Amino acid sequence: MTTRDDHNTGNPPRKAAARPHGRAVIARGLLAAVALAGLAGCESAKGFRPGCPNVGVLRDAGTYRVPGADGATFATAVINPPAALCEYSDDGVTIATTFTISARATAGFDGTVPVDYFVAVTDPQRNVIAKQVFSTAIRMDGGSGAVGEETEQFIPAPRTVDARYYEVLVGFQLPPEQVETNRQVNQGR
Repeated sequence: MTTRDDHNTGNPPRKAAARPHGRAVIARGLLAAVALAGLAGCESAKGFRPGCPNVGVLRDAGTYRVPGADGATFATAVINPPAALCEYSDDGVTIATTFTISARATAGFDGTVPVDYFVAVTDPQRNVIAKQVFSTAIRMDGGSGAVGEETEQFIPAPRTVDARYYEVLVGFQLPPEQVETNRQVNQGR
């Protein structure tokens, strides 16, 4: 079995730093070509090395506005970017995903905020091939709190399939009106 860190998580990459000019560019280019040639030789000896699926938060399902008794929002929960490890076996790939759900409520609120979230797996054409819904409670202390979650997903596929073209998406299980609110808030971002 092969275990690999998933480097396809988190926020979009930042802009690259200013590029060097002249000999430094040529030297780096030559060094990169030599390194790739060396790695190509190693890779052919080891065979195909598949990647991990992309893992992230579904944009319009990443925020949950918790309604209070009067209907107004009394707490807001957010799913933070997940981290993942994948492990290949002869019959597929297992993805272990960890993430934190944090929440803020009206000042001084002590109690729990129940939330439902989902973990979905999509194929390379972005069709949902599996989805599970989970429930958890965020323990609040003085108006804020967080809970860590761990899930495991399995994609049945032969070793020759590269799982990096699949996605594991996390989000809150929201009513349609909250999805629409999130969509409107996210439009300007």
